[in-house]
Amino acid sequence: MDSLVNLQILDVSFNCLTKIENLENLLKLKKLYLVGNRITKIENINMLTNLTMLELGDNKIKKIENIDSLINLRQLFLAKNKIMKIENLDNLINIELLSLQANRIVKIENLENLTKLIELYLSENGIERVENLNNHFQLETLDLAKNRLKSIENVNNLVRIEELWLNDNSIDNWKNLEVLKENQTLKTIYLEHNPVADEAMYRLKLRDIAPWLEEIDAILCR
Repeated sequence: MDSLVNLQILDVSFNCLTKIENLENLLKLKKLYLVGNRITKIENINMLTNLTMLELGDNKIKKIENIDSLINLRQLFLAKNKIMKIENLDNLINIELLSLQANRIVKIENLENLTKLIELYLSENGIERVENLNNHFQLETLDLAKNRLKSIENVNNLVRIEELWLNDNSIDNWKNLEVLKENQTLKTIYLEHNPVADEAMYRLKLRDIAPWLEEIDAILCR
């Protein structure tokens, strides 16, 4: 790598890498793809402060760590790992997209400083509550599909939300859906495979609550 000092994009996805190493001279790197390897720890990238995109999906990472200095990151992908907690992101105030699908996360937390978030993907975890998103006025897409949600709550501050993915949860109370009346920017919602979606007139009831919806469960509203 010593001769590649001007490299801006590096993709070493789908190999058998077990460790991140030998990148210390690639200080101009802006995008780093490490998908589908066998990496167990985020390390040896703190010097890559020009990174705007880091893709570490489909590895064996257990903890978010050692990325405090990557203050120019706009997109961080950590889906399909073994991460149990959202943590150590406080310095990454410029992140606009955070992907943590298919991990082992049970709580939405420690995102207070990420006020520029536009897209947040947390599907296929063990999350039981929508919470701690009070500072996220820029959020347009929130994906919480395939979790353990029983209700919709704390979404009234999401004043720019356009897409809300809640399919494959345990939401069973129609009164609880009334909170969506405050989300008048909402265009697309996914609620299939929840108990409420099994009821007769499901789509009509949902349109009654939020007549501005354009798409329900991938079907356009008419």
